[in-house]
Amino acid sequence: MSVIEAKNLTFRYAEDSEPVLKDVSLTVEQGEFIAILGHNGSGKSTLAKHLNGICIPDEGSITVCGLDVKNNDDLTEIHRKVGMVFQNPDNQIIASVVEEEVAFALENLGVEHDEMHRRVKEALEAVDMSAFATHATYKLSGGQKQRIAIAGVIAMRPDVLVLDEPTAMLDPKGRAEVMEVLHKFHREGMTIVLITHFMDEAAQADRIAVMNNGEILLDGTPHYVFQNAGLLWSVGLNVPQSTELMFLLRKEGYKVPLAVLTEAECVAVLNDLLAGNIGREDA
Repeated sequence: MSVIEAKNLTFRYAEDSEPVLKDVSLTVEQGEFIAILGHNGSGKSTLAKHLNGICIPDEGSITVCGLDVKNNDDLTEIHRKVGMVFQNPDNQIIASVVEEEVAFALENLGVEHDEMHRRVKEALEAVDMSAFATHATYKLSGGQKQRIAIAGVIAMRPDVLVLDEPTAMLDPKGRAEVMEVLHKFHREGMTIVLITHFMDEAAQADRIAVMNNGEILLDGTPHYVFQNAGLLWSVGLNVPQSTELMFLLRKEGYKVPLAVLTEAECVAVLNDLLAGNIGREDA
């Protein structure tokens, strides 16, 4: 069952400007983990803002959990069903204490006190930050702050979690912490939409949509998308190192597969190559 149905979206930030989105169509299934890749200015963040009604399309339609983002009466419910996490955790954190930060949105929604306390506790447990409940938010690391931002969204019980480059400002440890949390929620059945420019993060998704100049260039599994390395390089994107190595070996004439992502897959191919199980194109 699809939770997001975007059809022929076109959007401009100003009336006479060039479209940032051009006839974009995208379907996201319930429980899916989809990554959206693209260089700066490709339209991926603008698309993310359409997924919970922050932006409204000039043309086309988008429904979320059966609700229409163009219908003002549906927007409040859409904001509850689609949680948004943005790039800079410092711009999202308002309260000075961790548990107060996670409770902030619930207080604004008028959630009853005991229910709010239970949700805050569960959300902190979900992101492995229970031990920091009474800590000052400004003392947290970047990765911890982003996990708290995610906890604040999760406490609202969304059906879909949309993250717009949530690891862009984090160090490798913080990035790994956030990705671990996302995989946990995905295993529990939550729909995840991750906007990223990190190839290794995109490779961990069920599916990747690649955007370029406001359009969807590729859409498919990570193995399918990254075997189109030449096309990705042509629009300023990279591929995982294992995939790049396969292309270099293919360029040298070896009959290696191109759909290789992980280190384990790469090692298996190299072992076959060294054992003589993979020949050359000119052999």
